Amino acid sequence: MDFKYIASHKKTGQKINGVASAANMTELVMRLKTEDLIPLKVLELDKAKSKMLSGLSRWRGARVSGKDLAVFTRQLAATLSAGLLLSEALETIAEDQENRNFGEIISKIKTSIQGGSDFSSALERYPKIFPVTYTSIVKSGEATGNLHITMASLAKYLEASERLKEKVKNAVRYPLFVLGFAIFVMMVIVFFLIPKFQGMFEGAGAQLPLLTRMVVGFSQGAIHYAPVIFLTAVALTIAFVYSLRFEKFRFVVDKWKLRVPVLGPEVIHKAMVSRYCRTLGFLLSGGVSLAKALEITAIAVNHLPMRDAIHMVKQRVLSGGALAEEMKRQELFPRLCSKMTSVGERSGKIHEMLTRTADYYDDELDSTLQNLTTMLEPILIMFVGGIVLLVVLALYLPIFQMSSAIS
Repeated sequence: MDFKYIASHKKTGQKINGVASAANMTELVMRLKTEDLIPLKVLELDKAKSKMLSGLSRWRGARVSGKDLAVFTRQLAATLSAGLLLSEALETIAEDQENRNFGEIISKIKTSIQGGSDFSSALERYPKIFPVTYTSIVKSGEATGNLHITMASLAKYLEASERLKEKVKNAVRYPLFVLGFAIFVMMVIVFFLIPKFQGMFEGAGAQLPLLTRMVVGFSQGAIHYAPVIFLTAVALTIAFVYSLRFEKFRFVVDKWKLRVPVLGPEVIHKAMVSRYCRTLGFLLSGGVSLAKALEITAIAVNHLPMRDAIHMVKQRVLSGGALAEEMKRQELFPRLCSKMTSVGERSGKIHEMLTRTADYYDDELDSTLQNLTTMLEPILIMFVGGIVLLVVLALYLPIFQMSSAIS
């Protein structure tokens, strides 16, 4: 990878601009340190070029994505490892931010630190950007005095979480595109193509086959009731989104997600278990107590039935139960998850076992998504082709009949 950097010489204080190749940002920072250079700014060359597109940051507005947070954490870990003070590191990163809103927030955090606030306390003022998982780990890093090591571990955790999200997004992107195209084709056929043929058939005064009458009737009904269908769809969507504000409704929806054939147990459940194991293992490795780690993980999982199961495990652990045994009592935790946790409890390396379990479920999820994509591709193509074939037969059967009658 190629990086663009600005560094200051330790002895002379001279600023140096340069471009260098390295496996990652951390390797480049360490190399610059051996050359008596203090990195001030380090940016991937592609990202440096993309900064010219200032309109993009304005379009993104106030949103700070998970990828933005992961990149920020990686940059902060690298600059702190290079020996910069926290306020200097934050100032450097804020100047490099493509997302102007995020850059302003980082500058405000730097100002709070200079005013005497702890880093974790400054982050807690922006809970929509820095979740409780993030601030808890930062707090433990401050307590141990190894903030740069903590930030490096946090960056790995965030990057792993983003990879999991990307896997799921990439898997559903193509099927959604094909399905959207199929709906578009259907609308063109129903609202434009069939009515034209219908006028031609009525002018000929011929008796239409049953299939043609069904297709024409469906088209007439869709055109006649289109406003009602559209308004009903909009109303149902608004009602659904509004109902999600109520916890009981969200609980039912989350529970229903797990019962969706194939997607529920093979995709949603595996992704949820992976996130649970990775988050809990990461928090425990960062020095967070088990009770606090379970409480934070319940929030991070973002699934109400799973949250309740984790809360139940937490209560029983506080009453003296073993984590693995309490997980085994909950249906949402697979046997493998509880077994690996039991091994970790016996060996004293529970965070390592949880991380390995998360890696296993990530691999399983990756394989499942690839298989689903491979299966869905021909099914969707056959679906679109079947619709087109049905309409073509319905529209051309009367023409064949009329040509036969003439001959």
